[in-house]
Amino acid sequence: MLKAYSVFEDLDTKACEILKDAGIQLKLSSGIERPNKEKLQELLKDYDILIIGVKEKLTEDMLCKITTKKIIATLSIGSDHIDKSFFESELITVINCNTSNVISVAEHIFALILGLNKKIIEANNIAINGGNKTNLSSRSNDISNSTIGIIGAGKISRAVIKIAKVFNMKILCNTLNPKKHQDLLKQGVEFLSLEELLRSSDIITVNIPLNQENRNLISKDKIRLMKKSATFINTSRAEIVDMEELIKYADENERFKVGLDIDAENYKELFNIKRNNIIVTPHIAGVTKEAIERMDVELTNNIKEYLNSKE
Repeated sequence: MLKAYSVFEDLDTKACEILKDAGIQLKLSSGIERPNKEKLQELLKDYDILIIGVKEKLTEDMLCKITTKKIIATLSIGSDHIDKSFFESELITVINCNTSNVISVAEHIFALILGLNKKIIEANNIAINGGNKTNLSSRSNDISNSTIGIIGAGKISRAVIKIAKVFNMKILCNTLNPKKHQDLLKQGVEFLSLEELLRSSDIITVNIPLNQENRNLISKDKIRLMKKSATFINTSRAEIVDMEELIKYADENERFKVGLDIDAENYKELFNIKRNNIIVTPHIAGVTKEAIERMDVELTNNIKEYLNSKE
């Protein structure tokens, strides 16, 4: 019987049943704290299947401790927390979740867009301090009929496109492989180079995974291409963007708006003052209650399907 360990103590009961029905003996974490590197190495040694999240960093040196076949199942779309050596190893199979939190992230993207353009946080602070609309730094903006530039053409981008249509937006897209996404042309999406998209968009959203090719993709030079009144949203990894230059651009241009859903603890000094044109959330877009339930079930189903395919 295969043994599985989940670093999450609250794995959905339906997900637990899926593993049980597949003949897998599951143990859930009993602690509040997530495992450190040493504990992860022990778990990799003792269990056939390890269920982790993005907080668990699997480094190349941990691979040398593995001598039997393992499944690494991550409750995430992205997998940059797992070193590439794990993907290259014949002993390791990495399984992730591709669809469960897509709509949750897309909703969060528009929450940031609307929050910034409707000045929700600034207006809230004014109201609770006894002020009125005349105290706003400037008038709020509509997003209807504006131009949205989407970087990436994956599942999240496609969910964003559906919502953008409700607001009658003109939709631009940049992707490495536009020929693979020709169906989007029928939806009125226009493919542009990254530079053209940045220059032309009122709202820009980054929806791509982090890899070596796109690290610092939105560099200082790219940031300076954006309109001084644009709204820039990043719910992907922070390392895709030159964060210091982005915040500097926002500080120089008060009409430039920034919405980020990132690991904020890595950028404490950047966000140690409150700004009306910047909203930061601590990487919560894809972890709504509903998304986590869907991810738990999707991941365990993917494990079961993989094992069935090997029989």
